[in-house]
Amino acid sequence: MKILVTDADSRKGYDIINILKNVHGYELILFASSGNRLVLPSVYGQIVHQINVENSGLFTQNLNSALDLQDSSAFCYMAVSEKATLCFYDYMRNEEKYADRISFMLPELDTFQLARNKKQFQEYCETKGLPVPKSYGGHNINDLKNQFRPVIAKKNIGAGSVGMIYVEQKQDLQRLNEIEHNAYLIQEKIESDKNIHGGFYLCNDGETISYHGHRRIRTFPEKGGVTVYSSTDETEEIRQIGEDLLKKLNWSGFAMIEFMYDVNAQQWKIIELNPRLWGSIMLSEFCDASLLENYVRMCKNEPPVNNKVLSERYIRWLFPFEFLNLIKGDVSLRDFLNQDNKSICYINFTYGSWMSNLFFQLFFTINLRSVTRYFKKIFS
Repeated sequence: MKILVTDADSRKGYDIINILKNVHGYELILFASSGNRLVLPSVYGQIVHQINVENSGLFTQNLNSALDLQDSSAFCYMAVSEKATLCFYDYMRNEEKYADRISFMLPELDTFQLARNKKQFQEYCETKGLPVPKSYGGHNINDLKNQFRPVIAKKNIGAGSVGMIYVEQKQDLQRLNEIEHNAYLIQEKIESDKNIHGGFYLCNDGETISYHGHRRIRTFPEKGGVTVYSSTDETEEIRQIGEDLLKKLNWSGFAMIEFMYDVNAQQWKIIELNPRLWGSIMLSEFCDASLLENYVRMCKNEPPVNNKVLSERYIRWLFPFEFLNLIKGDVSLRDFLNQDNKSICYINFTYGSWMSNLFFQLFFTINLRSVTRYFKKIFS
């Protein structure tokens, strides 16, 4: 069986590919959608096929063309990103050329779409009595004028902090008049004395196959930024809340759930559910949770490995983001140099060869566009 991996031109794709290929020895068929596809063979030492993730018809043509060149009788689809996976749903639903030869683990399409849409997901959790921050809409938005509390407006469909609007003071409520409310979820801003935690799951029909948690230590930028330093964390309450949610959804495949601790309600609350692989996926390998390996094993009808998850394991995004935190003064030189190689894995470094790492950084990090973007964030 060969593994189909899209998004070979992404940072998380790079780590996923290195783990599957270099650690577990799987044969991979790689795909990328950007123009950088032409330089990727220098990074991976193999062909990288074109894949269009904006148009299902072109996605089908590209996938069939690549699989026409293969001698394998069976394939396994790895759900790396949402756009590619939505096209893959169409491919399988239309029973395209190789559909009967591709194994995968995904929830039903309606469930996948529910998880992507923050407002629909919020409404689902409220209906099922799952712990989520209070939301505001047409029925109670005026409550904020009478009894103000800080809120965050998030785009229904979107990744990370892009498009977020923070309303910290009552006089800023007018900012909510400037948005299209149907396209946003407005949630209370949770007062918390803990950093964001994550629960990372591989499920089959609602049952958890593999799991580990992590605790965010540092981000870039500090507010609403990407996680650049985190630690394994096995808070049992978080695991149970997530498993309850995923069982109700009859979830299959990967799921990443973000949690925050609400000091007022004295409980953990679900912030969002990401229905695809995440940027810190290599921590699951480093702490022996084996999510990637078990996904493939399940697709091959093999029993999953059941290793003891290692505690006190850390993941850092050293370059460029921790380096940028150092420049901004958000991390001290002492903390920056605190690198215990036995307990820390490094995004885009740990599982790649030195040559591949060098090529990847040159092509995807040290370029004019990326450097310009980083410096804008430093001085913002």
